Amino acid sequence: MSFKDNIVTNRSMIIYPNLGQPKFLSIETKKFKNLISSDLLLISNLQSEEELRGELIDNIFLIPILDYKLKLKEFLEKEKKEHNFLSRIKYIFKRKKNKEKIETILHKIRPRGYRGDAIKPKIVEIEKKTRSSTSEIEDLDYLSFLPHQLLDDIYLFNRVNFYYRIKIIFSLSEEVLDFFKGRSFVMFDIKGPLNRINYHSIVITKQNWQNFTFLQITDTHLAERNDKIYEIVTKWFRSSIRLGTAKFYKNIKKKIISTIKKSSGEELTRIKKPLRKRLINPNNQLRKFIKLTNREVIKNKVDFVILTGDIIDYAIKTKYKQKTTDINNLELQHSNWGCFKDIILNQKPRKKHKGVIEGEELLCPIFTIIGNHDYRPNHYDLTWGGLYKKMGLNPSEALALNELLSASPISAIIKSKLTLNNYFKEINCLLDFTLKLGDFRFIFLNTGSDSFKNIRDFLTGHPSVTGLKNFQIKFLENLINNKIENNDKNILLTHGPPVNIGKKPYLKERFRKWKQKRYNRNKEKIKNTEILEKNRKKGYNRIDNIFNVKYGTISSNWEKIIDFCKNYTLLTLSGHTHTLKEFKLGTTTNRSKVLSAPPFILKKIENPAAIYYDKYSEKYINPSDIERNIPYILQTPALGLGSFTNPRSAGGYRVIKIKNNYINSFKVKYLK
Repeated sequence: MSFKDNIVTNRSMIIYPNLGQPKFLSIETKKFKNLISSDLLLISNLQSEEELRGELIDNIFLIPILDYKLKLKEFLEKEKKEHNFLSRIKYIFKRKKNKEKIETILHKIRPRGYRGDAIKPKIVEIEKKTRSSTSEIEDLDYLSFLPHQLLDDIYLFNRVNFYYRIKIIFSLSEEVLDFFKGRSFVMFDIKGPLNRINYHSIVITKQNWQNFTFLQITDTHLAERNDKIYEIVTKWFRSSIRLGTAKFYKNIKKKIISTIKKSSGEELTRIKKPLRKRLINPNNQLRKFIKLTNREVIKNKVDFVILTGDIIDYAIKTKYKQKTTDINNLELQHSNWGCFKDIILNQKPRKKHKGVIEGEELLCPIFTIIGNHDYRPNHYDLTWGGLYKKMGLNPSEALALNELLSASPISAIIKSKLTLNNYFKEINCLLDFTLKLGDFRFIFLNTGSDSFKNIRDFLTGHPSVTGLKNFQIKFLENLINNKIENNDKNILLTHGPPVNIGKKPYLKERFRKWKQKRYNRNKEKIKNTEILEKNRKKGYNRIDNIFNVKYGTISSNWEKIIDFCKNYTLLTLSGHTHTLKEFKLGTTTNRSKVLSAPPFILKKIENPAAIYYDKYSEKYINPSDIERNIPYILQTPALGLGSFTNPRSAGGYRVIKIKNNYINSFKVKYLK
């Protein structure tokens, strides 16, 4: 049964907090036994608070997510106490050895969450907010939500006329209080009407947000087909190789004559190299990251994760493409949003494919924003533009996939906001929002879908994104005028980077280099990396007069977001390019200009900041140097897939450490 059919019976739905937008409640340890209050945002077609209270009163529960290591430790301690008197005396003399034995056992066990006993909250207040009263919903104080119209535009909420703000109070159970003795936070699922669950939604923490650590990941590019690739290719390879190597290669060469070089020996060598040693499965990359993160979480070294877009590769699972005619009613299990949710929660698939590693449930909160791929309904062909190289595949293997997973060039570039229906329902109800943790304010902004206005960027494999809309700029202005205080430390989160550089320097820079005869134009191409590195080593690292710094970035309101970053932020964290690039902004009277959207719009935009390039996460190793040189605009390498030039750069993530209310480091690490 689709959501469209059951919206009448399922008349109420909690949409905040949720998996990708949890709510933090910072509480002092001595107050854990006091009553705790929290707000929920609910949508319903019930017209009165009394009706809604009747539906909710016995249908809201909070379910704590605990670690079964704690349960095992309790069991071992309990077993010790149940021994007879003599054995307990012996235990006392051997307690150090026994303690080490217990610790050794616990250390070897993988982190794994389990659900504790449900806690029933009390509803103390229900406040109705009608959809027609948009000023109330768009108020900055209303759950700190960013105003936007998308929720009203899509079909998801068309039959739901009212927003309700629900205030609940609850107390912590003894098992949760015991859990807190060794952990810095505990997460709760919210179980609502008709057993709908908002996973990882409420987080109760000891943090005062002066010393904390969070991880940024980006461009996970999850899809169900990623888990099938190894199995499909190996089966195809085994069946084909029986024809004999010579005949096999002859047939392959006919098929891929346009994609492989004449030096066929090199291609044959690549075919012989085991696929398991070179295949990069983005789904496995996230599973590996979760395992790594969980080991830090149980040591209280990570507080949360931020995922900055391109969460999924496309919306409709490949095998359902022909069956799904109405994307508006796409079931979660037919969508790659279900794939994301399954990996985060470690929900087992019905069928396990070869090459898929064992996963774990993520044991810390995660905040999400979307990227341009999240707007794409349909899958694309991995042979296009050499995309297979990012996954470590050969052209022949990409063709093997093509037989089962072929794609239409037209449908593959279509974009639709309807692909976000399952995202809104199951992960995060808003595209943009803010989060205040101590003095740090996190501003999450959606930079939109692929921009065809900058068609040149799209065709060169580095598409621009549509950028910020006017209401988002008004929101930033509203923040500046009413919310941002002098001691606020703002961190901006986007998918599309505000700053990037083109493949080649401006023509005048290339001409100057040629004139100086530093390059032989007949034999050697001028590469951006060469110029960047040479200028950086010489101490001249301003780049906005040399490169197009708007290449593959946000299309609309570019200069306004640069100005906001320069004047009001410490860090801007983004992804999109799948590469590691770090910039900082400075003030200048010698302002450069960039073209708005060539070749269609040749209007020049003035750049409000000087832009510098360096390896700042490695260059500045203490908080005073970091603070003195703010703000930074940082591109983090993709977790899921590497770049075209360096496929092995996949597996990147950034660790941001805050100590004594200052940024201590923001280094990039890679999965081993």
